[in-house]
Amino acid sequence: MNVGELQRKLSVWATQDKGRKFHALYALLHDEDWLLLAHDYVSQNAGSVTAGCDGITMANFDVDLEDNLRCLADDLRSGAFEARPVRRVRIPKPSGKLRPLGIPAIRDRIVQEALRMVLEPIFEADFVQHSYGFRPCRRTMDAVKCILWAACEPRKFFWVIEGDIASYFDTIHHRKLIKLLRRRIADERLLNLIWKFLRAGVMERNVLRATVEGTPQGGIISPLLANIYLHELDKYMERYTALSLYRKAKRRKQGLANFAYVRYADDFVVMCNGTRAQAEALKAELTEFLRDRLRLTLSQEKTRVTHLNDGFEFLGFRFRRGPSKTGGMVTRSLIPKGKARDHLGKLKAITAPDTCQDSVVNKLRALNRLIRGWCQYYQYTGNVSTVFPRLGNRAYWLLGHWLGGKFKTKIKRAMQPFWQENHLSVGKTRLRLHHEFSRQVYKEKFHRPNPYVYLIQLRREELPSGPVWLGNEARPGQADLRVEVLARDGYQCRFCKAPINEDTCHLHHVRDVRVFKRPADANTAANSVALCIPCHKRETAARRQRQLESRVL
Repeated sequence: MNVGELQRKLSVWATQDKGRKFHALYALLHDEDWLLLAHDYVSQNAGSVTAGCDGITMANFDVDLEDNLRCLADDLRSGAFEARPVRRVRIPKPSGKLRPLGIPAIRDRIVQEALRMVLEPIFEADFVQHSYGFRPCRRTMDAVKCILWAACEPRKFFWVIEGDIASYFDTIHHRKLIKLLRRRIADERLLNLIWKFLRAGVMERNVLRATVEGTPQGGIISPLLANIYLHELDKYMERYTALSLYRKAKRRKQGLANFAYVRYADDFVVMCNGTRAQAEALKAELTEFLRDRLRLTLSQEKTRVTHLNDGFEFLGFRFRRGPSKTGGMVTRSLIPKGKARDHLGKLKAITAPDTCQDSVVNKLRALNRLIRGWCQYYQYTGNVSTVFPRLGNRAYWLLGHWLGGKFKTKIKRAMQPFWQENHLSVGKTRLRLHHEFSRQVYKEKFHRPNPYVYLIQLRREELPSGPVWLGNEARPGQADLRVEVLARDGYQCRFCKAPINEDTCHLHHVRDVRVFKRPADANTAANSVALCIPCHKRETAARRQRQLESRVL
């Protein structure tokens, strides 16, 4: 089966006939090619190493992949498939609160991905241009650019409604969601499967809780279902945003306001070119619509009406209107002070004094990972030239103090062995500071065509999630030893002389660790050689065989 071509056809049919309902979709879910591709997508996710409530990881599932997928297809075909409860963990938010995250079982993830592959092409034909979150070929910067476009001086959208739906993912009404799905999906078996996932329950600390509303954050299909639910809000706003230029001009002559609307998942912004009173009236209208039509609550505390001159925050950016260099007024996207402060706190956590047992090379990698991701997210903002150098300077000296504490000497003396070509480096890993990331101009168009219809390569935005890696390791100091041994052996496998690097190198103990009284004495450069992965596996197996033979004798 050509999965991509069938997805294109589904999306084309949905585009050509807005009232069409799709039948016989369930058969796609238990097709072998469809399930195999869904498995491949799931296995590429970073979360594939994490188990659900059944304790099975993707590595366990792949031991007998063909048989497991066949059993999964048989269960789906016969209707015997049952969704398992979602394992719930809580991860810290920047505000210090904990956010619940659901981790489905591996089998459920594959079926959810297969479901997403069926539903997404159909509903992408319906979704409006002003929705950007968790959709293929769309990203945060598209929403940011759309806001800047609406905020330019001629359009005069200066009053802003900052929309915040209280506990959105936890309050989605299940029956309302199924009713919305029925507008396009007439396959009751597929709808019944979605219902099973919605009602599967949540397992937290070995306690099973029923789920009578909401979709677990972390489920593969949850973002798509959330977008389908809030598509009703998008369509409601089109009565103001989808007007022709003539009708918009006529409204202004009548003293009425026009509006611009941008939504990213459950966060949205409405911009008004009228008065504050007109913005407040729309806020009350949206509050009533969400309550009566979608059974959602618009947080009155967090949903504020703000003037663009005072600035507002959206998706981690601050938008503020102010004087330009040419004497006029202009709206810029900026890095909020709170986000810079949070980032500095993470830098301090990586270089905390109680982490001095970690390897220097891993500390550089942890800093590089955090700095690169944060700078690439904010490199399109207007205050890059002031914020990045300041944070880069702090990161440099935080690492310097960490090195001084690790080697118990003065900072300058501790940094000297790692100073190479005007950079702090260990082997081929060097510290990349903030000022090395220059300001960029986002040139992509924020209105994108349907990628399924126009055969655009499906790309999805990956946002950072989970705790920050602090550079720690199971065996403290092992990464530094690997760099030292690898350089000594000339970046070649000691046995087969194949070229290796820090990622493909395994350290092999010349004398077994069991010979030493203290395991730490075995982890020295003199007792270690750099091997490629095949040679290390072969040598380790041979050593174990010799140990077994000696025990028999």
